[in-house]
Amino acid sequence: MPRGERPLGPEDTALLKFAGDLRRLRDHAGKPSYRELARRANYSPTALSDAAGGRKLPSLALTLAFVRACEGDPAPWTRRWRELAAEHALPLHPNTPYPGREPFGEDDAKRFFGRECLVEQIVESTRTKPLTVLVGASGAGRTSLLAAGLKPALDDAVVITPGENALEDLAAALAEVFENTTGEQLADEFRQDPDHVRLRIRQHRPGLTLLVDDFEQALDQQDFVTALTRCPHVVVAVRADQRDRCADLGGHEIVIEPMSADQLRRAITEPAAKIGATVETAVIARLVADAANQHALPLVQQVLTETWRRKRGMTLSQAGFEEAGGIEHVVARAATGFFEGLDEDDRRAAKRVFLRLVSLQRNGIAQRRTRRLDLDPRLLGLLAKARLVTLTEDGAELAHDAVLRWPRLTEWIDEERENLGTHQQLVTAIELWEASERDPLALYRGARLRKAKDLGDFLTVQERRFVDISARRETRRSTALIAVMAVLLALVPGTVVYALANERKLTELHDRELGGKAISESEALMEQRQPYADKYALVGYTVNPSIEAEKVLRLANAVTHGIPFTGTPADNASVQVAPRGELAAVTDEDGTDRMWSLDEDRALPGKRFFDRHTVVKLAEHRAVTKDATGRQHLWDVKSANDITYLTALDDRFRVMDISADGSRVAGKIGGVDEFGLPTPDSTERTALYDLGDPRHPRPLPLPASVRDAGTMALSYDGRELATGVWDATRSTTTLEFWNVGGTFTSAAPPLPQNVYVRSLTYSSDGRWLAVEHSPQGIVQVWQRVPSGAPVLRATVDSVTRSNAHVTFTDDGRVAVVRENIFEVQQLYTSGRPADRLAYVTGQGRGVQPMYRPQYGDFLVRSGADNPELLPYVLDAGRIIKKMCEKDEARLTDSEWVKSFGEVERVKVCGTR
Repeated sequence: MPRGERPLGPEDTALLKFAGDLRRLRDHAGKPSYRELARRANYSPTALSDAAGGRKLPSLALTLAFVRACEGDPAPWTRRWRELAAEHALPLHPNTPYPGREPFGEDDAKRFFGRECLVEQIVESTRTKPLTVLVGASGAGRTSLLAAGLKPALDDAVVITPGENALEDLAAALAEVFENTTGEQLADEFRQDPDHVRLRIRQHRPGLTLLVDDFEQALDQQDFVTALTRCPHVVVAVRADQRDRCADLGGHEIVIEPMSADQLRRAITEPAAKIGATVETAVIARLVADAANQHALPLVQQVLTETWRRKRGMTLSQAGFEEAGGIEHVVARAATGFFEGLDEDDRRAAKRVFLRLVSLQRNGIAQRRTRRLDLDPRLLGLLAKARLVTLTEDGAELAHDAVLRWPRLTEWIDEERENLGTHQQLVTAIELWEASERDPLALYRGARLRKAKDLGDFLTVQERRFVDISARRETRRSTALIAVMAVLLALVPGTVVYALANERKLTELHDRELGGKAISESEALMEQRQPYADKYALVGYTVNPSIEAEKVLRLANAVTHGIPFTGTPADNASVQVAPRGELAAVTDEDGTDRMWSLDEDRALPGKRFFDRHTVVKLAEHRAVTKDATGRQHLWDVKSANDITYLTALDDRFRVMDISADGSRVAGKIGGVDEFGLPTPDSTERTALYDLGDPRHPRPLPLPASVRDAGTMALSYDGRELATGVWDATRSTTTLEFWNVGGTFTSAAPPLPQNVYVRSLTYSSDGRWLAVEHSPQGIVQVWQRVPSGAPVLRATVDSVTRSNAHVTFTDDGRVAVVRENIFEVQQLYTSGRPADRLAYVTGQGRGVQPMYRPQYGDFLVRSGADNPELLPYVLDAGRIIKKMCEKDEARLTDSEWVKSFGEVERVKVCGTR
């Protein structure tokens, strides 16, 4: 007979209550024996019995195995275990290698890693510039960088954190490094003459560098700013959302970017290695995947600290990491603690902040979004300090995707899902309205306006203003229509009115009103993805051929004749279009790319590449794919149904460009793919291959200056190579142009750019070169002059700062896509400024547009989630001619009456 369990006694502690609940869970499951539980859970009977023994807290893995064996729900048990584990966590040992919630201090320099290159850049700036301005988002690590990175690297430096009286704080800090004086004496002296700060430093410590943290707190204290900017060596760190307030200081600006995968890996492993500890590979992989290239370093440090509490020996193990709960648990605990510490008014305000920083995709999935919020700066500051919100130059955003999984926020999202959807549509509409230079046709009307008015607390000041302007415009339109009707009824005798009614020639709608109504119908149909949007747009354009009506006609024509990829593609699939727009590569649901052939208005599926291969570059007869390990491969593409594998490229090759004719490919060799994340190393170099024998790519020797190129572009025929080499010390990129043949010769004089150049794009005839600047996102278009210096002909700016994707036409037009903005400009070689031909918002999806000379249109990725290409034609006359020739222009009688009542039908064909 099996021995009974030891009674727990009074469950007067959280641990005993936890054990008692485990036993009751087992009873509820029919009280299987521990031997049976061991068979289900894959743990020994003794371990499972001890888990419910109440003497010590079992591991999370053992607890969940027990719960699953008893057919319980793991989620609530996970939360309970972590709450209990927090109570039983071991105190931190003094030699803990991570700072946890606190920033790195001056004593932490030996365990501060990952920012070495940035520190060197700042030190060099202090030697050549009197003022260096560090700009970083909240959570970027500005405080740690100054105290643990920069101060130890400088020969003589002092850190100042200004408060309400910054001049006194400065005096107190300097009193610690100056002899025979006090902070009070220095403060009085500085108040009388701020220039004495400079004089004192020159007299006592001429090499002293002032490091000022949280500089934005003191920007309104003019005496402090004046004193500071007169000193010979100053570094100020300012939060990115306050960047514009520092514009007049004239300092050398350095942006604190998020840590790359390699930098973050060093920040994780090196502090532990300093004291003989190790971090398991699985832990590194999780943290790098969760936090690389994000301002999430404080969250990583907190997770590592909690994992350290649960270390096995001197190893930060995956088990300890899982027990700590990762970033998600750190965020949830911080959010709960923060929210519970607020009063009721602040709780309501915080809820609005969280919800305003959430957007819902069409599939209902919540995402973070960046927004400018007109809220109490105090509350935003508290949220940033709690590491729940990140404040950047572009606004506020949730600090990490883990915030979206905070249980309280998920409940709010579910409660407000309908309002969030309406609000997301409103935010998009405002962005489109602003981007279209406040086009009245982009304002709300009808049902959309009524729903927007019902949002209440969801609306910011800017959003409420948009709704009010929309409401006023709709009121004016209604009033104008009533006035027209009243005048007609007053002036026209009843018999004439009757006659006109019989002849269906009532003209109660003015041409402008009729055109506006037709345009509104077209826009509504486009939004609902319904047919005939182009027919209504044509009516509006015929009646009132304004610039706005032409915009709608172009877009309606493109949407109506959109080219969908139906059947196998995944939602939100990647789409790459080949030059001339005859082929496309689209990702299937299983993550493998398939080739498609493109006709004027349809796409036909072709063959697939190898399993999990995705296309990274597509030329006319070549494709470069990347497999699941990150290695890249070369393919021959004769048609969508005729693709042939050629060869694998160098193990560490990453393509940057392939000539449109497929004759040459350029890229980088170096870096490894570890856990799917590219990690550059010191051996990285530029490479150029000739594909004359595509199964055996032949490396071409490169000039020395090309080997460090950060960006490259090949001309259409691969005979010219443009390269950009970044010089961080001078903050310049040098563009060089090379004739590619048996030997490399210069094709044009070097072209210096006083910015970082992100990408280069040639036109098909080699006459134009697009140069994209980072981070501004500006695109400059240069005319290539044979053997001469390029000539700047156009600058294409945008309200967005995202990556630009550029293409050219044979007749000197340039098209640019940034996120969901598509723009076309006409270029001139005479010096005349470029003309903007089209500016379309809501379409593009960050995919390179492609011009099809055979059809006279641009293929632009639809702004919807489903993969679809829109054939965008600029020539309104060509659109109308085609619609009329194909009998696609005329609304049916029922459609006309339904929309316009008894208004006389407008003739849309044969009017021009």
